[in-house]
Amino acid sequence: MPLEDTMTQVGLWREIRQDMRDLGISSNRLGKINNVWYIFPDGHGPRGAYSTITSIKDNLRSRDLIVIGGVLRDQLQLPLDLYDLTFVGAANKPRQATSAGVPTGGGASWLPPTSPTALTPLCEVRSAGAEFYNIEFTPHTSSAGVRLTRSAVTDTIDASHAKFSGCLFGANGGSGQIGIEDNGGASRVTIEKTIFEGLTGTAILGLNTAAAIPLGWRIYKNLFLRNTNAIAMSLTQGLIDWNVINQAANDANNKVNLVSVAGQGSLNMVLHNVFSDAAANVTIAKGYKPGTTDVWRNWVTDVAAYIVTVPA
Repeated sequence: MPLEDTMTQVGLWREIRQDMRDLGISSNRLGKINNVWYIFPDGHGPRGAYSTITSIKDNLRSRDLIVIGGVLRDQLQLPLDLYDLTFVGAANKPRQATSAGVPTGGGASWLPPTSPTALTPLCEVRSAGAEFYNIEFTPHTSSAGVRLTRSAVTDTIDASHAKFSGCLFGANGGSGQIGIEDNGGASRVTIEKTIFEGLTGTAILGLNTAAAIPLGWRIYKNLFLRNTNAIAMSLTQGLIDWNVINQAANDANNKVNLVSVAGQGSLNMVLHNVFSDAAANVTIAKGYKPGTTDVWRNWVTDVAAYIVTVPA
């Protein structure tokens, strides 16, 4: 697996920054069908840029594009019925763009406000199709970078079909932080080419299955580096492939736990991943917890070929 593919997702920003004047999709018949919003809290953005997403959220419409540059400090719950929003970091690579909390220039970092709300994600998504590219997230203590919520009683509250590509979720001094959090059972989420680093909570966490067991997630080509827990969620018919999961070996923390909520989870494919454990430690007791009738084919530290085994 070429590791460079797991680290960057800069193509979209490089394409859109070629012409900052108007990124709206338009036609003579339909007119403009999306708006572009610039969030540049440190300045240096286009004329009319804003300092937070909270300040514009009531004006957002489905299919809008939000370009983030510099250091954004915000916690927000996105309004309902906003579909296919796209968030893009205006940086060549996602990185922590502060020194002791002071912006260093450039980057596209999303941090908690100076006076954050406890146990609150930086962004809670409640509608389908949201996508995040090339952004560095530093969650608040014991909180998530992004929460995907699906309601068990309201069909229109459903953050399924979300996508994360080329992002970075890092702790940077906090504790108990979570990268991406599923709340209720969103389906068909894609997480690709993203780095989860130093989170002392969990990189990808399932809170509950109130609406459904998360279905059809694809988690691939990501780097999990020195997190306390990597993946802990119930999942069915998911594909977890080509990830590097580098955690303390031979401990009981979650590396890949696909039945973390009430033992639910089944029919997953866990393929081509690299684990920082010897084959003898790829077991349920050491944090590798398969769903019912899963298929596992992965690499470990002491065997040159795949180990073809479902942890037991």
